[in-house]
Amino acid sequence: MASAFHNMFDDSATRSVTLVKQIRDDGFLLSSNVRLFGPVILLNGDVFLWDVPQNSKLSDEWNVDFMKIFEVIVPKPELLIVGTGKSIVPIAPKIRQYIHKLGMQIEILDTKNASSTFNVLTEEGRRVAAALLPLKPTSARTGKAL
Repeated sequence: MASAFHNMFDDSATRSVTLVKQIRDDGFLLSSNVRLFGPVILLNGDVFLWDVPQNSKLSDEWNVDFMKIFEVIVPKPELLIVGTGKSIVPIAPKIRQYIHKLGMQIEILDTKNASSTFNVLTEEGRRVAAALLPLKPTSARTGKAL
């Protein structure tokens, strides 16, 4: 019998590929037909709800605590693609520096392009992660508009 739980730190386990099938205003539909509301992180075949501020002040409101998952994950992605919603919004230099210090590159795109880029690179077998904001600010906790 297959377990509903798995060890996210065990890199020997066979990883499934999780892609973004559809972007909705309030969240995402994944290739597994799971619908998620709010921001998400796609990482090594796993999906995490991501509780972060979602407005035009990402440079002011984000701090490295929102990226701590990348400190503990093995293997680390080569590239982190950040989708900032409907349009590209700059993130704080301290976030860029933090990601680079962890040994990853970072690319900032609007969410539609970030999702497409993530899907292509994942299908190519690259070690890539995506941190995606929905098109309209939506709570990861409640699924309701902010």
